[in-house]
Amino acid sequence: MKKITTAVIFLLLVAVPGKSQHIISFDMATIRNTQKPINGLNVSSFYFFNKHLAGGVEVNRFFPVTHKSADEELQVSAWDIELNFHYLIGVYKKLNIYPITGISHTSDRELVGSKGISHYESFWSLNTGAGISWGLGNWSPHIEYSFAWGHHNQQFLLAGISYDIEMGRHHTKN
Repeated sequence: MKKITTAVIFLLLVAVPGKSQHIISFDMATIRNTQKPINGLNVSSFYFFNKHLAGGVEVNRFFPVTHKSADEELQVSAWDIELNFHYLIGVYKKLNIYPITGISHTSDRELVGSKGISHYESFWSLNTGAGISWGLGNWSPHIEYSFAWGHHNQQFLLAGISYDIEMGRHHTKN
C-alpha cells in the first residue's frame, strides 16, 4: 500500500506541474467522529493540480474522551493521517461542491482507567464523502461529510477554513 501511494504521488507531481495552478492551501478545522462520539482538530495542506483537482495530506487528532463501560472508565483518543483528493465543481460564483476520495491510517487508543492498561488499534480505510466551500479571496470556509470504509466504518463531520497561497504565476481558483 505504501509503494502504491508513493508511486501515485510521484506520478502526479511529475506529470502535472505544467498545468498546475501553483496554489497550496493550508487548512484548519474541527472534526467530529459521529459514531464514537469524539471531537478533534484537523490540520491539512492541499496542492491544486488544476482549477478542479486538489490533493493533500490531512492529520486529525481526536482528543481523549472518557466513557463508562461495564463499570469501567475508558478513555478513548485517536490519530488519523489521510491522503485525500477533492474535485471542485463550481456551483455559483465562488461556491464549490466537491467529492472526496482517499485513504487513511487510524491509530486508536483506549485506556482502561482503573487498571491503567492501554489498548492500541491501527487500521487502514478508504475515504469517500463530499464537501462544500465558499471562496472569499484567499480564505475559504468549508464543511465536509466523509465516510471511512475499513476495519471500523466511521463517519466524520468537519467544519473549517482554508487559506490559499499562490506560488509563481498568477491564476485564479474557482
